[in-house]
Amino acid sequence: MPITSDPERLSRVAGELGKAVQSLGQGARVRLPVIQHADAAGLVMVMHAELDDAIDERSAAAASEGQYIACSAGCSSCCVSPLLVTEGEAVTVAKWLELPENAAVREQFLAAYPEWRRRIGSTAQALERAKTDEDRLAAAMELKRKGVMCAFNRDGLCTIYAPRPSRCRKALALDTNAKCGTEGDGIVRYFEHARTEMTFDEQEPMRAALHHALRPGEGLELLCSAVNRLLGATVGRNDPCPCGSGRKHKKCCGA
Repeated sequence: MPITSDPERLSRVAGELGKAVQSLGQGARVRLPVIQHADAAGLVMVMHAELDDAIDERSAAAASEGQYIACSAGCSSCCVSPLLVTEGEAVTVAKWLELPENAAVREQFLAAYPEWRRRIGSTAQALERAKTDEDRLAAAMELKRKGVMCAFNRDGLCTIYAPRPSRCRKALALDTNAKCGTEGDGIVRYFEHARTEMTFDEQEPMRAALHHALRPGEGLELLCSAVNRLLGATVGRNDPCPCGSGRKHKKCCGA
């Protein structure tokens, strides 16, 4: 089973991770439990469902106040924004793509990935390896200015809507989406909703724990890059680098 759905198993795994998170919060040195990818995906999908429930409540609250949410099917302005994800969320997308019914989406992504990777170029490494918030912001803004659409976007629609990462789920623009893409000034009106913010924040330690359990010692990675790696569609060391530099991968981005 690519994604664990057994409540008892997921409860046990969540309990083990929860104890580790609590111990870390108390300053203790902790060895994180070994987490199977199927279990990680199951836990993330449970967290997604909890967040979605809060977001549904947010939408109702916004409507009751006469606020217009500009997000709808076909609106993909935010899909040019670089998205760094934890390993658990990347694993969830990869496991979802392994389901037989999602084979077409997987093939579409694998076909779109090389061009996506070529267009973002070396700025991806600058973002993923940034050590300071200032460097991270500069790299993120540079990637956004390039206006490269997410490789999971097809004809304006998200092809991984069900397992999409939490930050994609939480994104929202009031009144207009004109400021979300590359032409906007980045100042997007947002609807603050206590339960949505609380749920997202409460889930952050679990997402972080999953990341360190699944990929210890590694930082966050761009969603498309992480999923491509997890699907095993990696570039050989002697293959041309997908960033378009003309050099071998081992001498360029694979160095």
